[in-house]
This record gives sequence, structure tokens and C-alpha cells, in this order.
Amino acid sequence: MTMAQETNPVEPLARSKGRLSERGLALPDFPGLQFRTALPEGLEWFESAETVGDFDESGMFTEFRRLWLGYAPEDRDRLQISVHAARIPAERVALAPDYARLLARVWGPKNYGLYGDERDFGEVMTGEDDSGFGRRTRISVWRRGTDLLIIRADTTLEDFEAQAPRLAAMVGSLEFRDPIADPIADGLVAHRIRLPSGAMFDYRLPPHWQAFDPGKPQSAPISAAIWLDRADEGGNSAIGIFGVAVPEGARAADAPLDQIAATMSDLMMENLLPEAEFKRQPMTNYRMKGFRPDTVQAMFLDRLDLAERKMGASGFFLVAGADVPGFSSLTAYPVDQEAMGIMMHANFVDRLVLDALRSRFGQS
Repeated sequence: MTMAQETNPVEPLARSKGRLSERGLALPDFPGLQFRTALPEGLEWFESAETVGDFDESGMFTEFRRLWLGYAPEDRDRLQISVHAARIPAERVALAPDYARLLARVWGPKNYGLYGDERDFGEVMTGEDDSGFGRRTRISVWRRGTDLLIIRADTTLEDFEAQAPRLAAMVGSLEFRDPIADPIADGLVAHRIRLPSGAMFDYRLPPHWQAFDPGKPQSAPISAAIWLDRADEGGNSAIGIFGVAVPEGARAADAPLDQIAATMSDLMMENLLPEAEFKRQPMTNYRMKGFRPDTVQAMFLDRLDLAERKMGASGFFLVAGADVPGFSSLTAYPVDQEAMGIMMHANFVDRLVLDALRSRFGQS
């Protein structure tokens, strides 16, 4: 239960259908973002030409503007809605929920709820209480190609319960007017790895993720392919696609996935940073959605403490017949906006591989 749910019976990030408004908000510079939705009644809408620079350090946007501002002039604090549009570089694309998290770090910064396990839609409920003026901010993000539609809704804490259904209808009813091509999805490159059992695993990565040749022969019980983010000049991010053979007679339920994840992560470090000394700090682990309930699987998130920096390490593995396929990834640890942006793109690549694993090895 989130803090918002503890203090408010209304689900903070609910979505529902509402009557579509006859009023349209023109977005001439972002034609792919033209939308229809149930605009809350009683608001007056004003065009805005404000450039947003709060997130420049993240490197995640080439353009970020507020285009519309809606509120009731007689009581602006009760509900104010901002419509933003942003343009993103394809080589730094991220998951929509991660964009929402990044925005919440400045527009919040407290987390009262997160919604969205989709690649291209996500939301955060954030806010501020310490100033003595409690407020809630709902941030909704849609990605369409290399553009983002961002709707920010601000309300006071005391007005939140009354306004929540109107926001739920606005977000839940939103539909884009025209279909568009997605150059990011269309540009993904197909790859294949042969697992120890001989089975094939297909996955896709962005074109700027290039193969790393460790120069070492693979041992028979392990299949491996390591990829680097060549668009990141700092060389922060990498992902390894692995397959580990299940020993004959082993029980799936006994698979030491935590040890496998740590071992594959160590292997990544040995290949990419062979001289680096580090201490691994396990942060959390959990099962992922989208697999059959009886599947033995888990995601592991760690922090690697090096002498001069910290890194984030993710690993997901599952038991699939005679193989334990999965991935291990390394990226920047989100100590600031720049590092968070690097991590966000690495999360997108993790998600591509995770979705491929779901598709190949049994989505429920």
C-alpha cells in the first residue's frame, strides 16, 4: 500500500473512460502526438511556449516544451493541468515509466505511487508535503516514436480526492488521432544465440549496441553474447545474454538463480573491467510478471561499489528445460540526472531482452 492509499481511499493512478471533449488542443510541432481525451470541465486553456530545461543534464531530451496550461482562474490551486511535448534521441530511448520517474525527481520529489509495466506508457504520483502546502502531482507519459506526450496534473492534497476521478477519466480516455510509424521499434536489430541444449533464443537490440569480443573461448556449459552501448562515450552500459546448462538430474526448484546471476555479473566485470576491484551490494530480488506461475525465475538488482564510482547490475534468469537462459547487465548507478539517463536507456534494453524471454519461454 502506498502512502497515498493510506491517506486517501481513491486509487491515486486509476484510469477510466470518460466522455471525449469536443475541445482539441493543437500540437502543430508534434503532429504524431495529436490526441483526444475527456478534458476536465471547468478549466480554461491557455497556449504556452515555455521551454523546460530542468532535465537538460540527463541527456534524454533534444527538445522539451510546455504547450498548454489549463486551470480554473477563480481557483487555480484546485487543479492545474500542463500539456508538454518532448523529443528524444533514438539512441537514448527509455521506458515510459522511467521518464515519469525522472520528471518526478524535479516535479515531486516524493513517490506516492507508480503505474505502468508497459514500454510506451507509464505514470507516477508524486508531491510535496514538507513545504507546509501539501500537493499531489500526477505525471503521465506516452511515447510515440521519438516524441513524448507528457501530461502533468497538480492539485492540493485537500482537493485530490475530488479531482482524482476527473484525472482518471482524462488519462484513461486519451487516444491518439492518427497511427504513426515507430522508427525506434522498426530499427531494432535481430540477434540469435544458441543455448547449451542446442535450442535457439532470438532477441532484438538497438543498432548502436555492438558485440563485444572477449577474446576468450566459451566453456561448453555456458553460451554467451556480450553487447556494449557504443553511443555512450563513457562506456557505462553493457548486457550479456547467457545460457547455462542444467546439470543432469538437477531439480528446477533447486536452481541457485542468485548464484548464477552473481556469477554471470562477475563474468561481465572480468571481461569489461578486468582490473577493477568492487564490492557487490545486493539491493533486491523479485519474480517477474508474464511467466507461468510454476516457472522458476527471478530478477536480481545489485549495486557495485568501485573505488571511484558506483554501478548498477541487473540479472534475470529462469529455468527452461535443459537451459537456464537470461541476461546480466551493467550500467551507471543513478546518483545524478546524467547517470539516471544512462541507466534509463539500459533499462529499455533489459526490457527488450526480458520481453523476448517471456515470448520464447512461456508467457502465461
